[in-house]
Amino acid sequence: MAENLLEVHDLQVHFRTDGGVVRAVDGVSFHLERGATLGIVGESGSGKSVTCNAIMGLIPTPPGRIAGGRVLFGGRDLVQASAREMRRLRGNEISMIFQDPMSSLNPYLKVSRQLTEVLELHQRLDRKAARKRGIEMLEHVGIPDPARRFDQYPHQFSGGMRQRVMIAMALLCKPRLLIADEPTTALDVTIQAQILELIKQLKEDEGTSVILITHDLGVVAGMADEIMVMYAGRVAESAPAADLFRRPAHPYTRGLLDSVPRLDADHDELKPIRGLPPIVTKLPPGCPFAPRCDFASDACRRDYPAAKTIGGEHFTHCHHPLQEVSA
Repeated sequence: MAENLLEVHDLQVHFRTDGGVVRAVDGVSFHLERGATLGIVGESGSGKSVTCNAIMGLIPTPPGRIAGGRVLFGGRDLVQASAREMRRLRGNEISMIFQDPMSSLNPYLKVSRQLTEVLELHQRLDRKAARKRGIEMLEHVGIPDPARRFDQYPHQFSGGMRQRVMIAMALLCKPRLLIADEPTTALDVTIQAQILELIKQLKEDEGTSVILITHDLGVVAGMADEIMVMYAGRVAESAPAADLFRRPAHPYTRGLLDSVPRLDADHDELKPIRGLPPIVTKLPPGCPFAPRCDFASDACRRDYPAAKTIGGEHFTHCHHPLQEVSA
C-alpha cells in the first residue's frame, strides 16, 4: 500500500461575519498518497480554496479560524504547528500556485527578486547561485529567453507567462506537495492545456504530490488519480478518477459532468444545474443540495446523509445514489 503524504481528518474552518458564522469547511476528510494527484472539484463557494488555505496555514484570523480537525503532513499536525514552523514549510516542502497570477506577483519587484528570495530564504543559496537556479527554472517552465525575462517586471509578462512564473516559483525548492488553485483561470484554452501539461510533466519528473482545485471536471479528467467533489463546505463524493467519470453516484456530480461540453454528444445543448448554491449562513436542514436535486425526498430535506460506499474507495454522501435510483 502506498504511503500517505497528507491526511486531513474532520477539518472545520469557520468565519465570523455580520450575518452569522460561516462554516466554510465542515468536517472534510481525505488523504493524498505520495506522488499522486487529487482533484478537488465544486462550484464557487464550495470550500475548495479554504480547505487548501487551511492546509497552508493561510486562514486570516480574525475573522476565520480552524474550529477542529487535524492536517497531518508527513506525520506532523499542521493545525498545531507554530507560525515559525509553517513559514519554514511554505514555499519549501509545500507550495501553492494561487488562483490569480495577475495579482499574486508583486508589481513593484522584478521577477528575479521574487524568485531568488525563495531560494535565499529556504535553500540558503547566495545571490549568484539563486540567480542561476531561477533562470534555469524559468527555462524549465517554457519562458523564452529566460536570462533576459528574469530581470523584467510582472507587467511585462502576459497572463500565461505570469502563471508560468508562479509555477516556477512554487517548484524552485522541489516541494513534496504542490497545491494548484484554479491554475488555468482566465487563460485561453491553448495556454490552459500547456499549463496543465507542464504541471503533469513536472510532477512526473520530481515525484511531487499535487492537489488540483477547479470547478471544471474536464480539467481534472486527464490529471487526477482521485477526485473529491465538494458542495457547501462538505464532501459530496470521492472516488478514483476513472470510477467517478464512469459511474458518478451523487446527483451533484452528475450535474457537473452534464454541464461540461462533449465532442461525442449528439447535440450541443448543455444541462445546467438548476437553482443556485445555498447561502452558507442559511444552510437548509438535511442535504444542502436537496433544493436543487431532482431525486430529493423527505429524508433528504430532513437529515444529512451518512457516507455510502459505492465500491472500493468510491463513496458518497447521498440518501439516493444514482446507482440505486437507476436500479
